Amino acid sequence: MATSNSYVFGTTTQIDAFFREAFERIGIEGNKISQPLVTSAQMSANLALTYWMGKGPNTWMRKRRMVSLYPNQATYQLPVNLSQIVDVIAIQPQRLNTNGNALSSAVASGSAANVFNPNTNVGCTLADPNGYFEFAYNQGYSYSIFYIGIQPLNDNSTYTLNVQYSFDGNNWITIYNGFSTTYNANQIGWIVVENSLNAQYWRIVETGGATLALQQLYFSQPTTNGSGDRALSPYSYTEYMQIPNKQNNSATGGYFFNSQVNPYITLYPVPNQTYNALLYTGYFYPQDVTNLFNEFDLPQRFLDALVAELAYRLATKPTTAKLADVPIDANTIARLQQDRDIAFSTAALTDESNFPLRMSPDFNYVGR
Repeated sequence: MATSNSYVFGTTTQIDAFFREAFERIGIEGNKISQPLVTSAQMSANLALTYWMGKGPNTWMRKRRMVSLYPNQATYQLPVNLSQIVDVIAIQPQRLNTNGNALSSAVASGSAANVFNPNTNVGCTLADPNGYFEFAYNQGYSYSIFYIGIQPLNDNSTYTLNVQYSFDGNNWITIYNGFSTTYNANQIGWIVVENSLNAQYWRIVETGGATLALQQLYFSQPTTNGSGDRALSPYSYTEYMQIPNKQNNSATGGYFFNSQVNPYITLYPVPNQTYNALLYTGYFYPQDVTNLFNEFDLPQRFLDALVAELAYRLATKPTTAKLADVPIDANTIARLQQDRDIAFSTAALTDESNFPLRMSPDFNYVGR
């Protein structure tokens, strides 16, 4: 017997298949799953994903993001799905726009070279939707691109950008799958590539049907000179409020993070021109369950845990049994609750970071 030679389960399995699995665990057959039951399952799935964040974020919820810093601006809005921040680094990305040639798909106005030239603001507009901008580095120059900065031309623009690399300029590999993002005029919006590697050719590709019109495009990596990256220290609300001169302007050293409905970060001292970007690591809520033809925004090892959680939640709703005309007794609910707890604990064990515990004892006061 041959194996499937396939590893796509969970990454191409639609949400409706997992909903059916959850209902079947309760004892509800597929032909009894009505639209009201599906709507109920969607709500339960979204509440379950939110509940997991409250139980304690898992490493798959952790992502890196970046925002540009501007002199004399203390506060910066952060994504609405950001729950908490782990660390914050002030950085000076090193732009890699030499030792190569700028390329693009068909151009309507300007040239591809404009978007890599810091001395011009005329930019470039492509002729067709779903185009690309590329930088082909010369032979002997290969770079790991970690940060891609997008500055739109003239107006706020919404793009869905993939980041790709190539070793020969012909065969491209996608290293970052983008999502619909609005880039503000006169500002640089950043994409952070988590798993970059050395390659000679790099490009961004629009995949959402928009026509790219950029003023500047930054292919960057951590700086190799100057003061380097600087880790910032967190302030509590009380500590920040007690700072006497909150508009003190200098190389920023600390931050206060507000994680309410519209998360934001406030820096102290207020940034000067020492650093021009803020790289932060945070825990983000998973994407909502809105369409049965999508996939869940979580790794494969947590799929069974979510199905078990969903089955338990649906079984505890009196309307589930009523709409499906299926009896659900207390023993079934108790069994599903136990299955849920075991499934989540098992998945969580695979999502821990293992590293040595290092301790540095301080003997300054010994013998005093």
